[in-house]
Amino acid sequence: VSANTGSKVLGPTSALAPGDLFDHARAAEAAFIAGDYTTCVTACTDAVRRAMAFAGEGSLAQQAFLLHVDGSDLLRLQGLSTLPQLRVDDAAFALYVLMQVFVRLNAVGLPTAG
Repeated sequence: VSANTGSKVLGPTSALAPGDLFDHARAAEAAFIAGDYTTCVTACTDAVRRAMAFAGEGSLAQQAFLLHVDGSDLLRLQGLSTLPQLRVDDAAFALYVLMQVFVRLNAVGLPTAG
């Protein structure tokens, strides 16, 4: 069974994305597929920041704690943006972290509709 919208099959990241973050997830996946790993990591980093905000105000560490997101993964993701050259495994890791955040949001019922 595959999730799709119209004729486009969703990738795993966009399939997990809450509606507000769907476009960010699609952009990250498209960049990964195109081999643009810097754009992929940037899109994932931005989407993670936006997704974590659904956990309420506070530091990223507090939000991560509330959502049970691995703090070392978040730190590694943030560190990727400082690297001069990104590889496929860096971009794949960024997608993994984004999926982890989406799964945690879904598990706690965030974001709420309305």
